[in-house]
Amino acid sequence: MSRPILFYDGDCGFCSSAVQFILDHETSESFLFAPLQGELAAQELPGVLVKDLNTVVVKHQNAIYTKSQAIFFVARYLKKPYHFMHFGKYIPKAFSNQLYDIVAKNRYSLSKVSKTCKIPSENERKRFIH
Repeated sequence: MSRPILFYDGDCGFCSSAVQFILDHETSESFLFAPLQGELAAQELPGVLVKDLNTVVVKHQNAIYTKSQAIFFVARYLKKPYHFMHFGKYIPKAFSNQLYDIVAKNRYSLSKVSKTCKIPSENERKRFIH
């Protein structure tokens, strides 16, 4: 697949909101999305990444980006001003991953409880792989 695939915790509201944010702010239909709990993740990723639901993963061609590096990779495909977050890749990885881990550890308490869910358009649904 030539498009990057973003693997996320499919049971996490915060993660689902992040996917929706990407859908709403990407410059073009760049990404495919798949849950870490799905068959594609089991086929495409090392087992340790599939088991760690605290880690967002982007696979593009033969490269795998995790945690903050995955976020910075995604940012390159977002509209301004979010696009500029990709410069975060120049922050020392140990520091940016520490910040990522704090957010990941608290993601359930950070997610908004909503009584409604956005229903993806037909075109958006085609970009989700299970």
